[in-house]
Amino acid sequence: MKNGYAHYLLDFIVIVLGISVSYFLNDQKTEHEKSEKEQVILSSLLSDIEVMEAYIHSRQQTLKSDSLWMDYLVTHWDRVNQDSMVNEFTKTRFHASFHNLFLDIREFHLPIASFQMVIQDGSLNLISNTEVKRLINTVVFLSKEQLLNNVQQEMDLQLAFQDRLMQDGDPELISMLSVTHEELEDRFAGSLDYTDQSRDEIRVILSKPYAKNYLSLKFRHRYFVNIFLRRFAAEVRDLKGLIRAEIDGRG
Repeated sequence: MKNGYAHYLLDFIVIVLGISVSYFLNDQKTEHEKSEKEQVILSSLLSDIEVMEAYIHSRQQTLKSDSLWMDYLVTHWDRVNQDSMVNEFTKTRFHASFHNLFLDIREFHLPIASFQMVIQDGSLNLISNTEVKRLINTVVFLSKEQLLNNVQQEMDLQLAFQDRLMQDGDPELISMLSVTHEELEDRFAGSLDYTDQSRDEIRVILSKPYAKNYLSLKFRHRYFVNIFLRRFAAEVRDLKGLIRAEIDGRG
């Protein structure tokens, strides 16, 4: 009787151990699969960040060039050296131009597809580092929105100025705004064939008091755009460091 009991007990222990080992192996497999998925997600985010950093750097350079010219114009409006401006606009091509200062709308199209995807499909939950998750949410839902809200306010100001230009019946202004795509392409490529037109554009726009008011407001608001862009860039840089450390730590 005792031998039978011992036999059943042994069978029971073997079954329990078998089930436990099975659960353990399944858990190990699940954790391994989650870890692999997390690596894929982190690598995708890192790639997006590197593209984003290049985009941010490009925009910062353009905004810096714009701001330098806006600073010069709003402080020298009545004594602008028009020949020097024309020469500089020609040399720097699309990095600084009359078009950029007075007619262009500086939109931001941040490459954050991977960030939005991991949030929308729930993949963010697979990231084990809570600081990485927190910073992703900060970048996507707070810093990005603050930046784009300030950019939108500048765009609204730009659109209001464009409406004012359209209402102005000055024949010289109307002529100045009438250009072909071919001419714009040549001018942004640094062609010297439009030096006289560039000089006329500057002369005409300097005769408009509302243009100075617009540029002064735009220059003031650009300060806040740059603040939020620098903050966004810093948080993206911090996130990049955290993600790279996570990837290297698992390698």
